[in-house]
Amino acid sequence: MSYGTFKSVGEVAKIFDIEVVNRTSFVNKKTLEVSDILLSMIEEELHDDTNYVSEYAICEAIIRPILKTVAKNYSLKVWSHVSYDVDKEKGLVGKPDYLIAARTKYGTMARPSLCVIEAKQDNFEEGWAQALAEMVASSLLGTTICYGIVSTGEFWQFGKLENNVFVIDSISTSAIADLQNVLNIINWLFYEISSENIVK
Repeated sequence: MSYGTFKSVGEVAKIFDIEVVNRTSFVNKKTLEVSDILLSMIEEELHDDTNYVSEYAICEAIIRPILKTVAKNYSLKVWSHVSYDVDKEKGLVGKPDYLIAARTKYGTMARPSLCVIEAKQDNFEEGWAQALAEMVASSLLGTTICYGIVSTGEFWQFGKLENNVFVIDSISTSAIADLQNVLNIINWLFYEISSENIVK
């Protein structure tokens, strides 16, 4: 088994004894100052149909640039498709799309506090199953609060795992309709995991 083999949030929750609560709003916003040129470049990619022809294209042309735009303001790195093998017997192994974590003095990835998944074939249920499994893996390593993002490139959803309680924020945000809003939410998430020192 691996992260990608989990098919539903309920399946992951049952295996790891996670309480799933009704969708509520927990995300906040922290304004991210972005140059007009960079904003226009990202918006252009969002409106380019060729960037939606494959999962890889969505990840590299849309999701990664958005994450990198926010990350450059923090001592956090966007770790792309790196091995994150925590517990093979429990299926907590694989190469997540993106993990947000600091870089240790040894050049390795610190434990992540934000897991980002591309919703394959626009399937948010399976996307959140994979994200939650990765968030559980991070919590087993000692992360107090772990956040998750599942995105189609256009639509972005946000989740949180804290004290074995998982919630998906009630709002799904469109990057095409309001890119600045998506950037502000992600900026807030980066700020939270930095200020809480939960990336160690």
